[in-house]
Amino acid sequence: MRSSAYHCGVDVRQLRCFVAVAEELHFGRAAARLHVAGPAVSQTIRSMENELGLRLFNRTNRRVELTDAGGLLLTEARAVLDRFDGAMAAMARLRSGDSGTVRIGVVPALPPQLVPTLLARCAAELAGIDVVVTALRSGPAPEEILGHEADIVLVRGEITAPAIKSAVLAREPVGVALPADHPLAAQPAISASDLNGQPLISFARASDPVEYDRLFGALASAGLTELRLVNESHPGAVDASLRLIARGTGLSPKLRSEVDAFGSAAIVWRPLADTALDVTISAAWRADAHAPPVARVLALLTAPETD
Repeated sequence: MRSSAYHCGVDVRQLRCFVAVAEELHFGRAAARLHVAGPAVSQTIRSMENELGLRLFNRTNRRVELTDAGGLLLTEARAVLDRFDGAMAAMARLRSGDSGTVRIGVVPALPPQLVPTLLARCAAELAGIDVVVTALRSGPAPEEILGHEADIVLVRGEITAPAIKSAVLAREPVGVALPADHPLAAQPAISASDLNGQPLISFARASDPVEYDRLFGALASAGLTELRLVNESHPGAVDASLRLIARGTGLSPKLRSEVDAFGSAAIVWRPLADTALDVTISAAWRADAHAPPVARVLALLTAPETD
């Protein structure tokens, strides 16, 4: 007798993509969180809907909403992924020596070449160790993530927490990204007071209050008394904010590496003249993390690069 059972072809990669879109309710932010191209996310969701025969999202030009089917699948998908990740972690703990899986969680808006450079070094120097990078939402402290979602986390700022070790990987000064034809672009450096009344593009305070207050508090102390925000974006939406700058929408506090990676002649970067404001990038891990693969990745991560 022929079985009438339905065999679903949805895989774990697709479930991760679906959960990202369902949590962000925005295809672009989901793509940034997953470190993939936007069209790939849309194609994955369409493929899932075709496979399931159900619509998972209602989409318009302005918003994305979960359908009833999508809401049900989100609950089940999270449970499946939790169990899958737990099983993979258990298998990794059984391994020893030079093989294994190391999970690295990264927050949004790290310097653009940091993660690609790390992955390239791991591939070249740590054959047999699989390094899996997962985008993390801003908010949870490293101690809440380590050991559960990741073995190592890369974050902005320096980390001080019980039972957590950390190392500073890089420091980079914050400057100003602005249209190349803006009057302030003629200056070699920009003062905080030069930004008074200028249309500014930044991430929303609600998305990262600590970093927001550190940034704009320092600028206020240096002379920014008339803050005029014209666009508040997701912390990881660096390219989106740079596109707005290229169109002349406004100016934005940015790292030079972010502007260089964007590669547009329509945008220039200038240092701040009177504000010593750096972005510090740190790696953090549990003090009791003794798995050999994690130790090898940490040794590579914290060692100085050589030519």
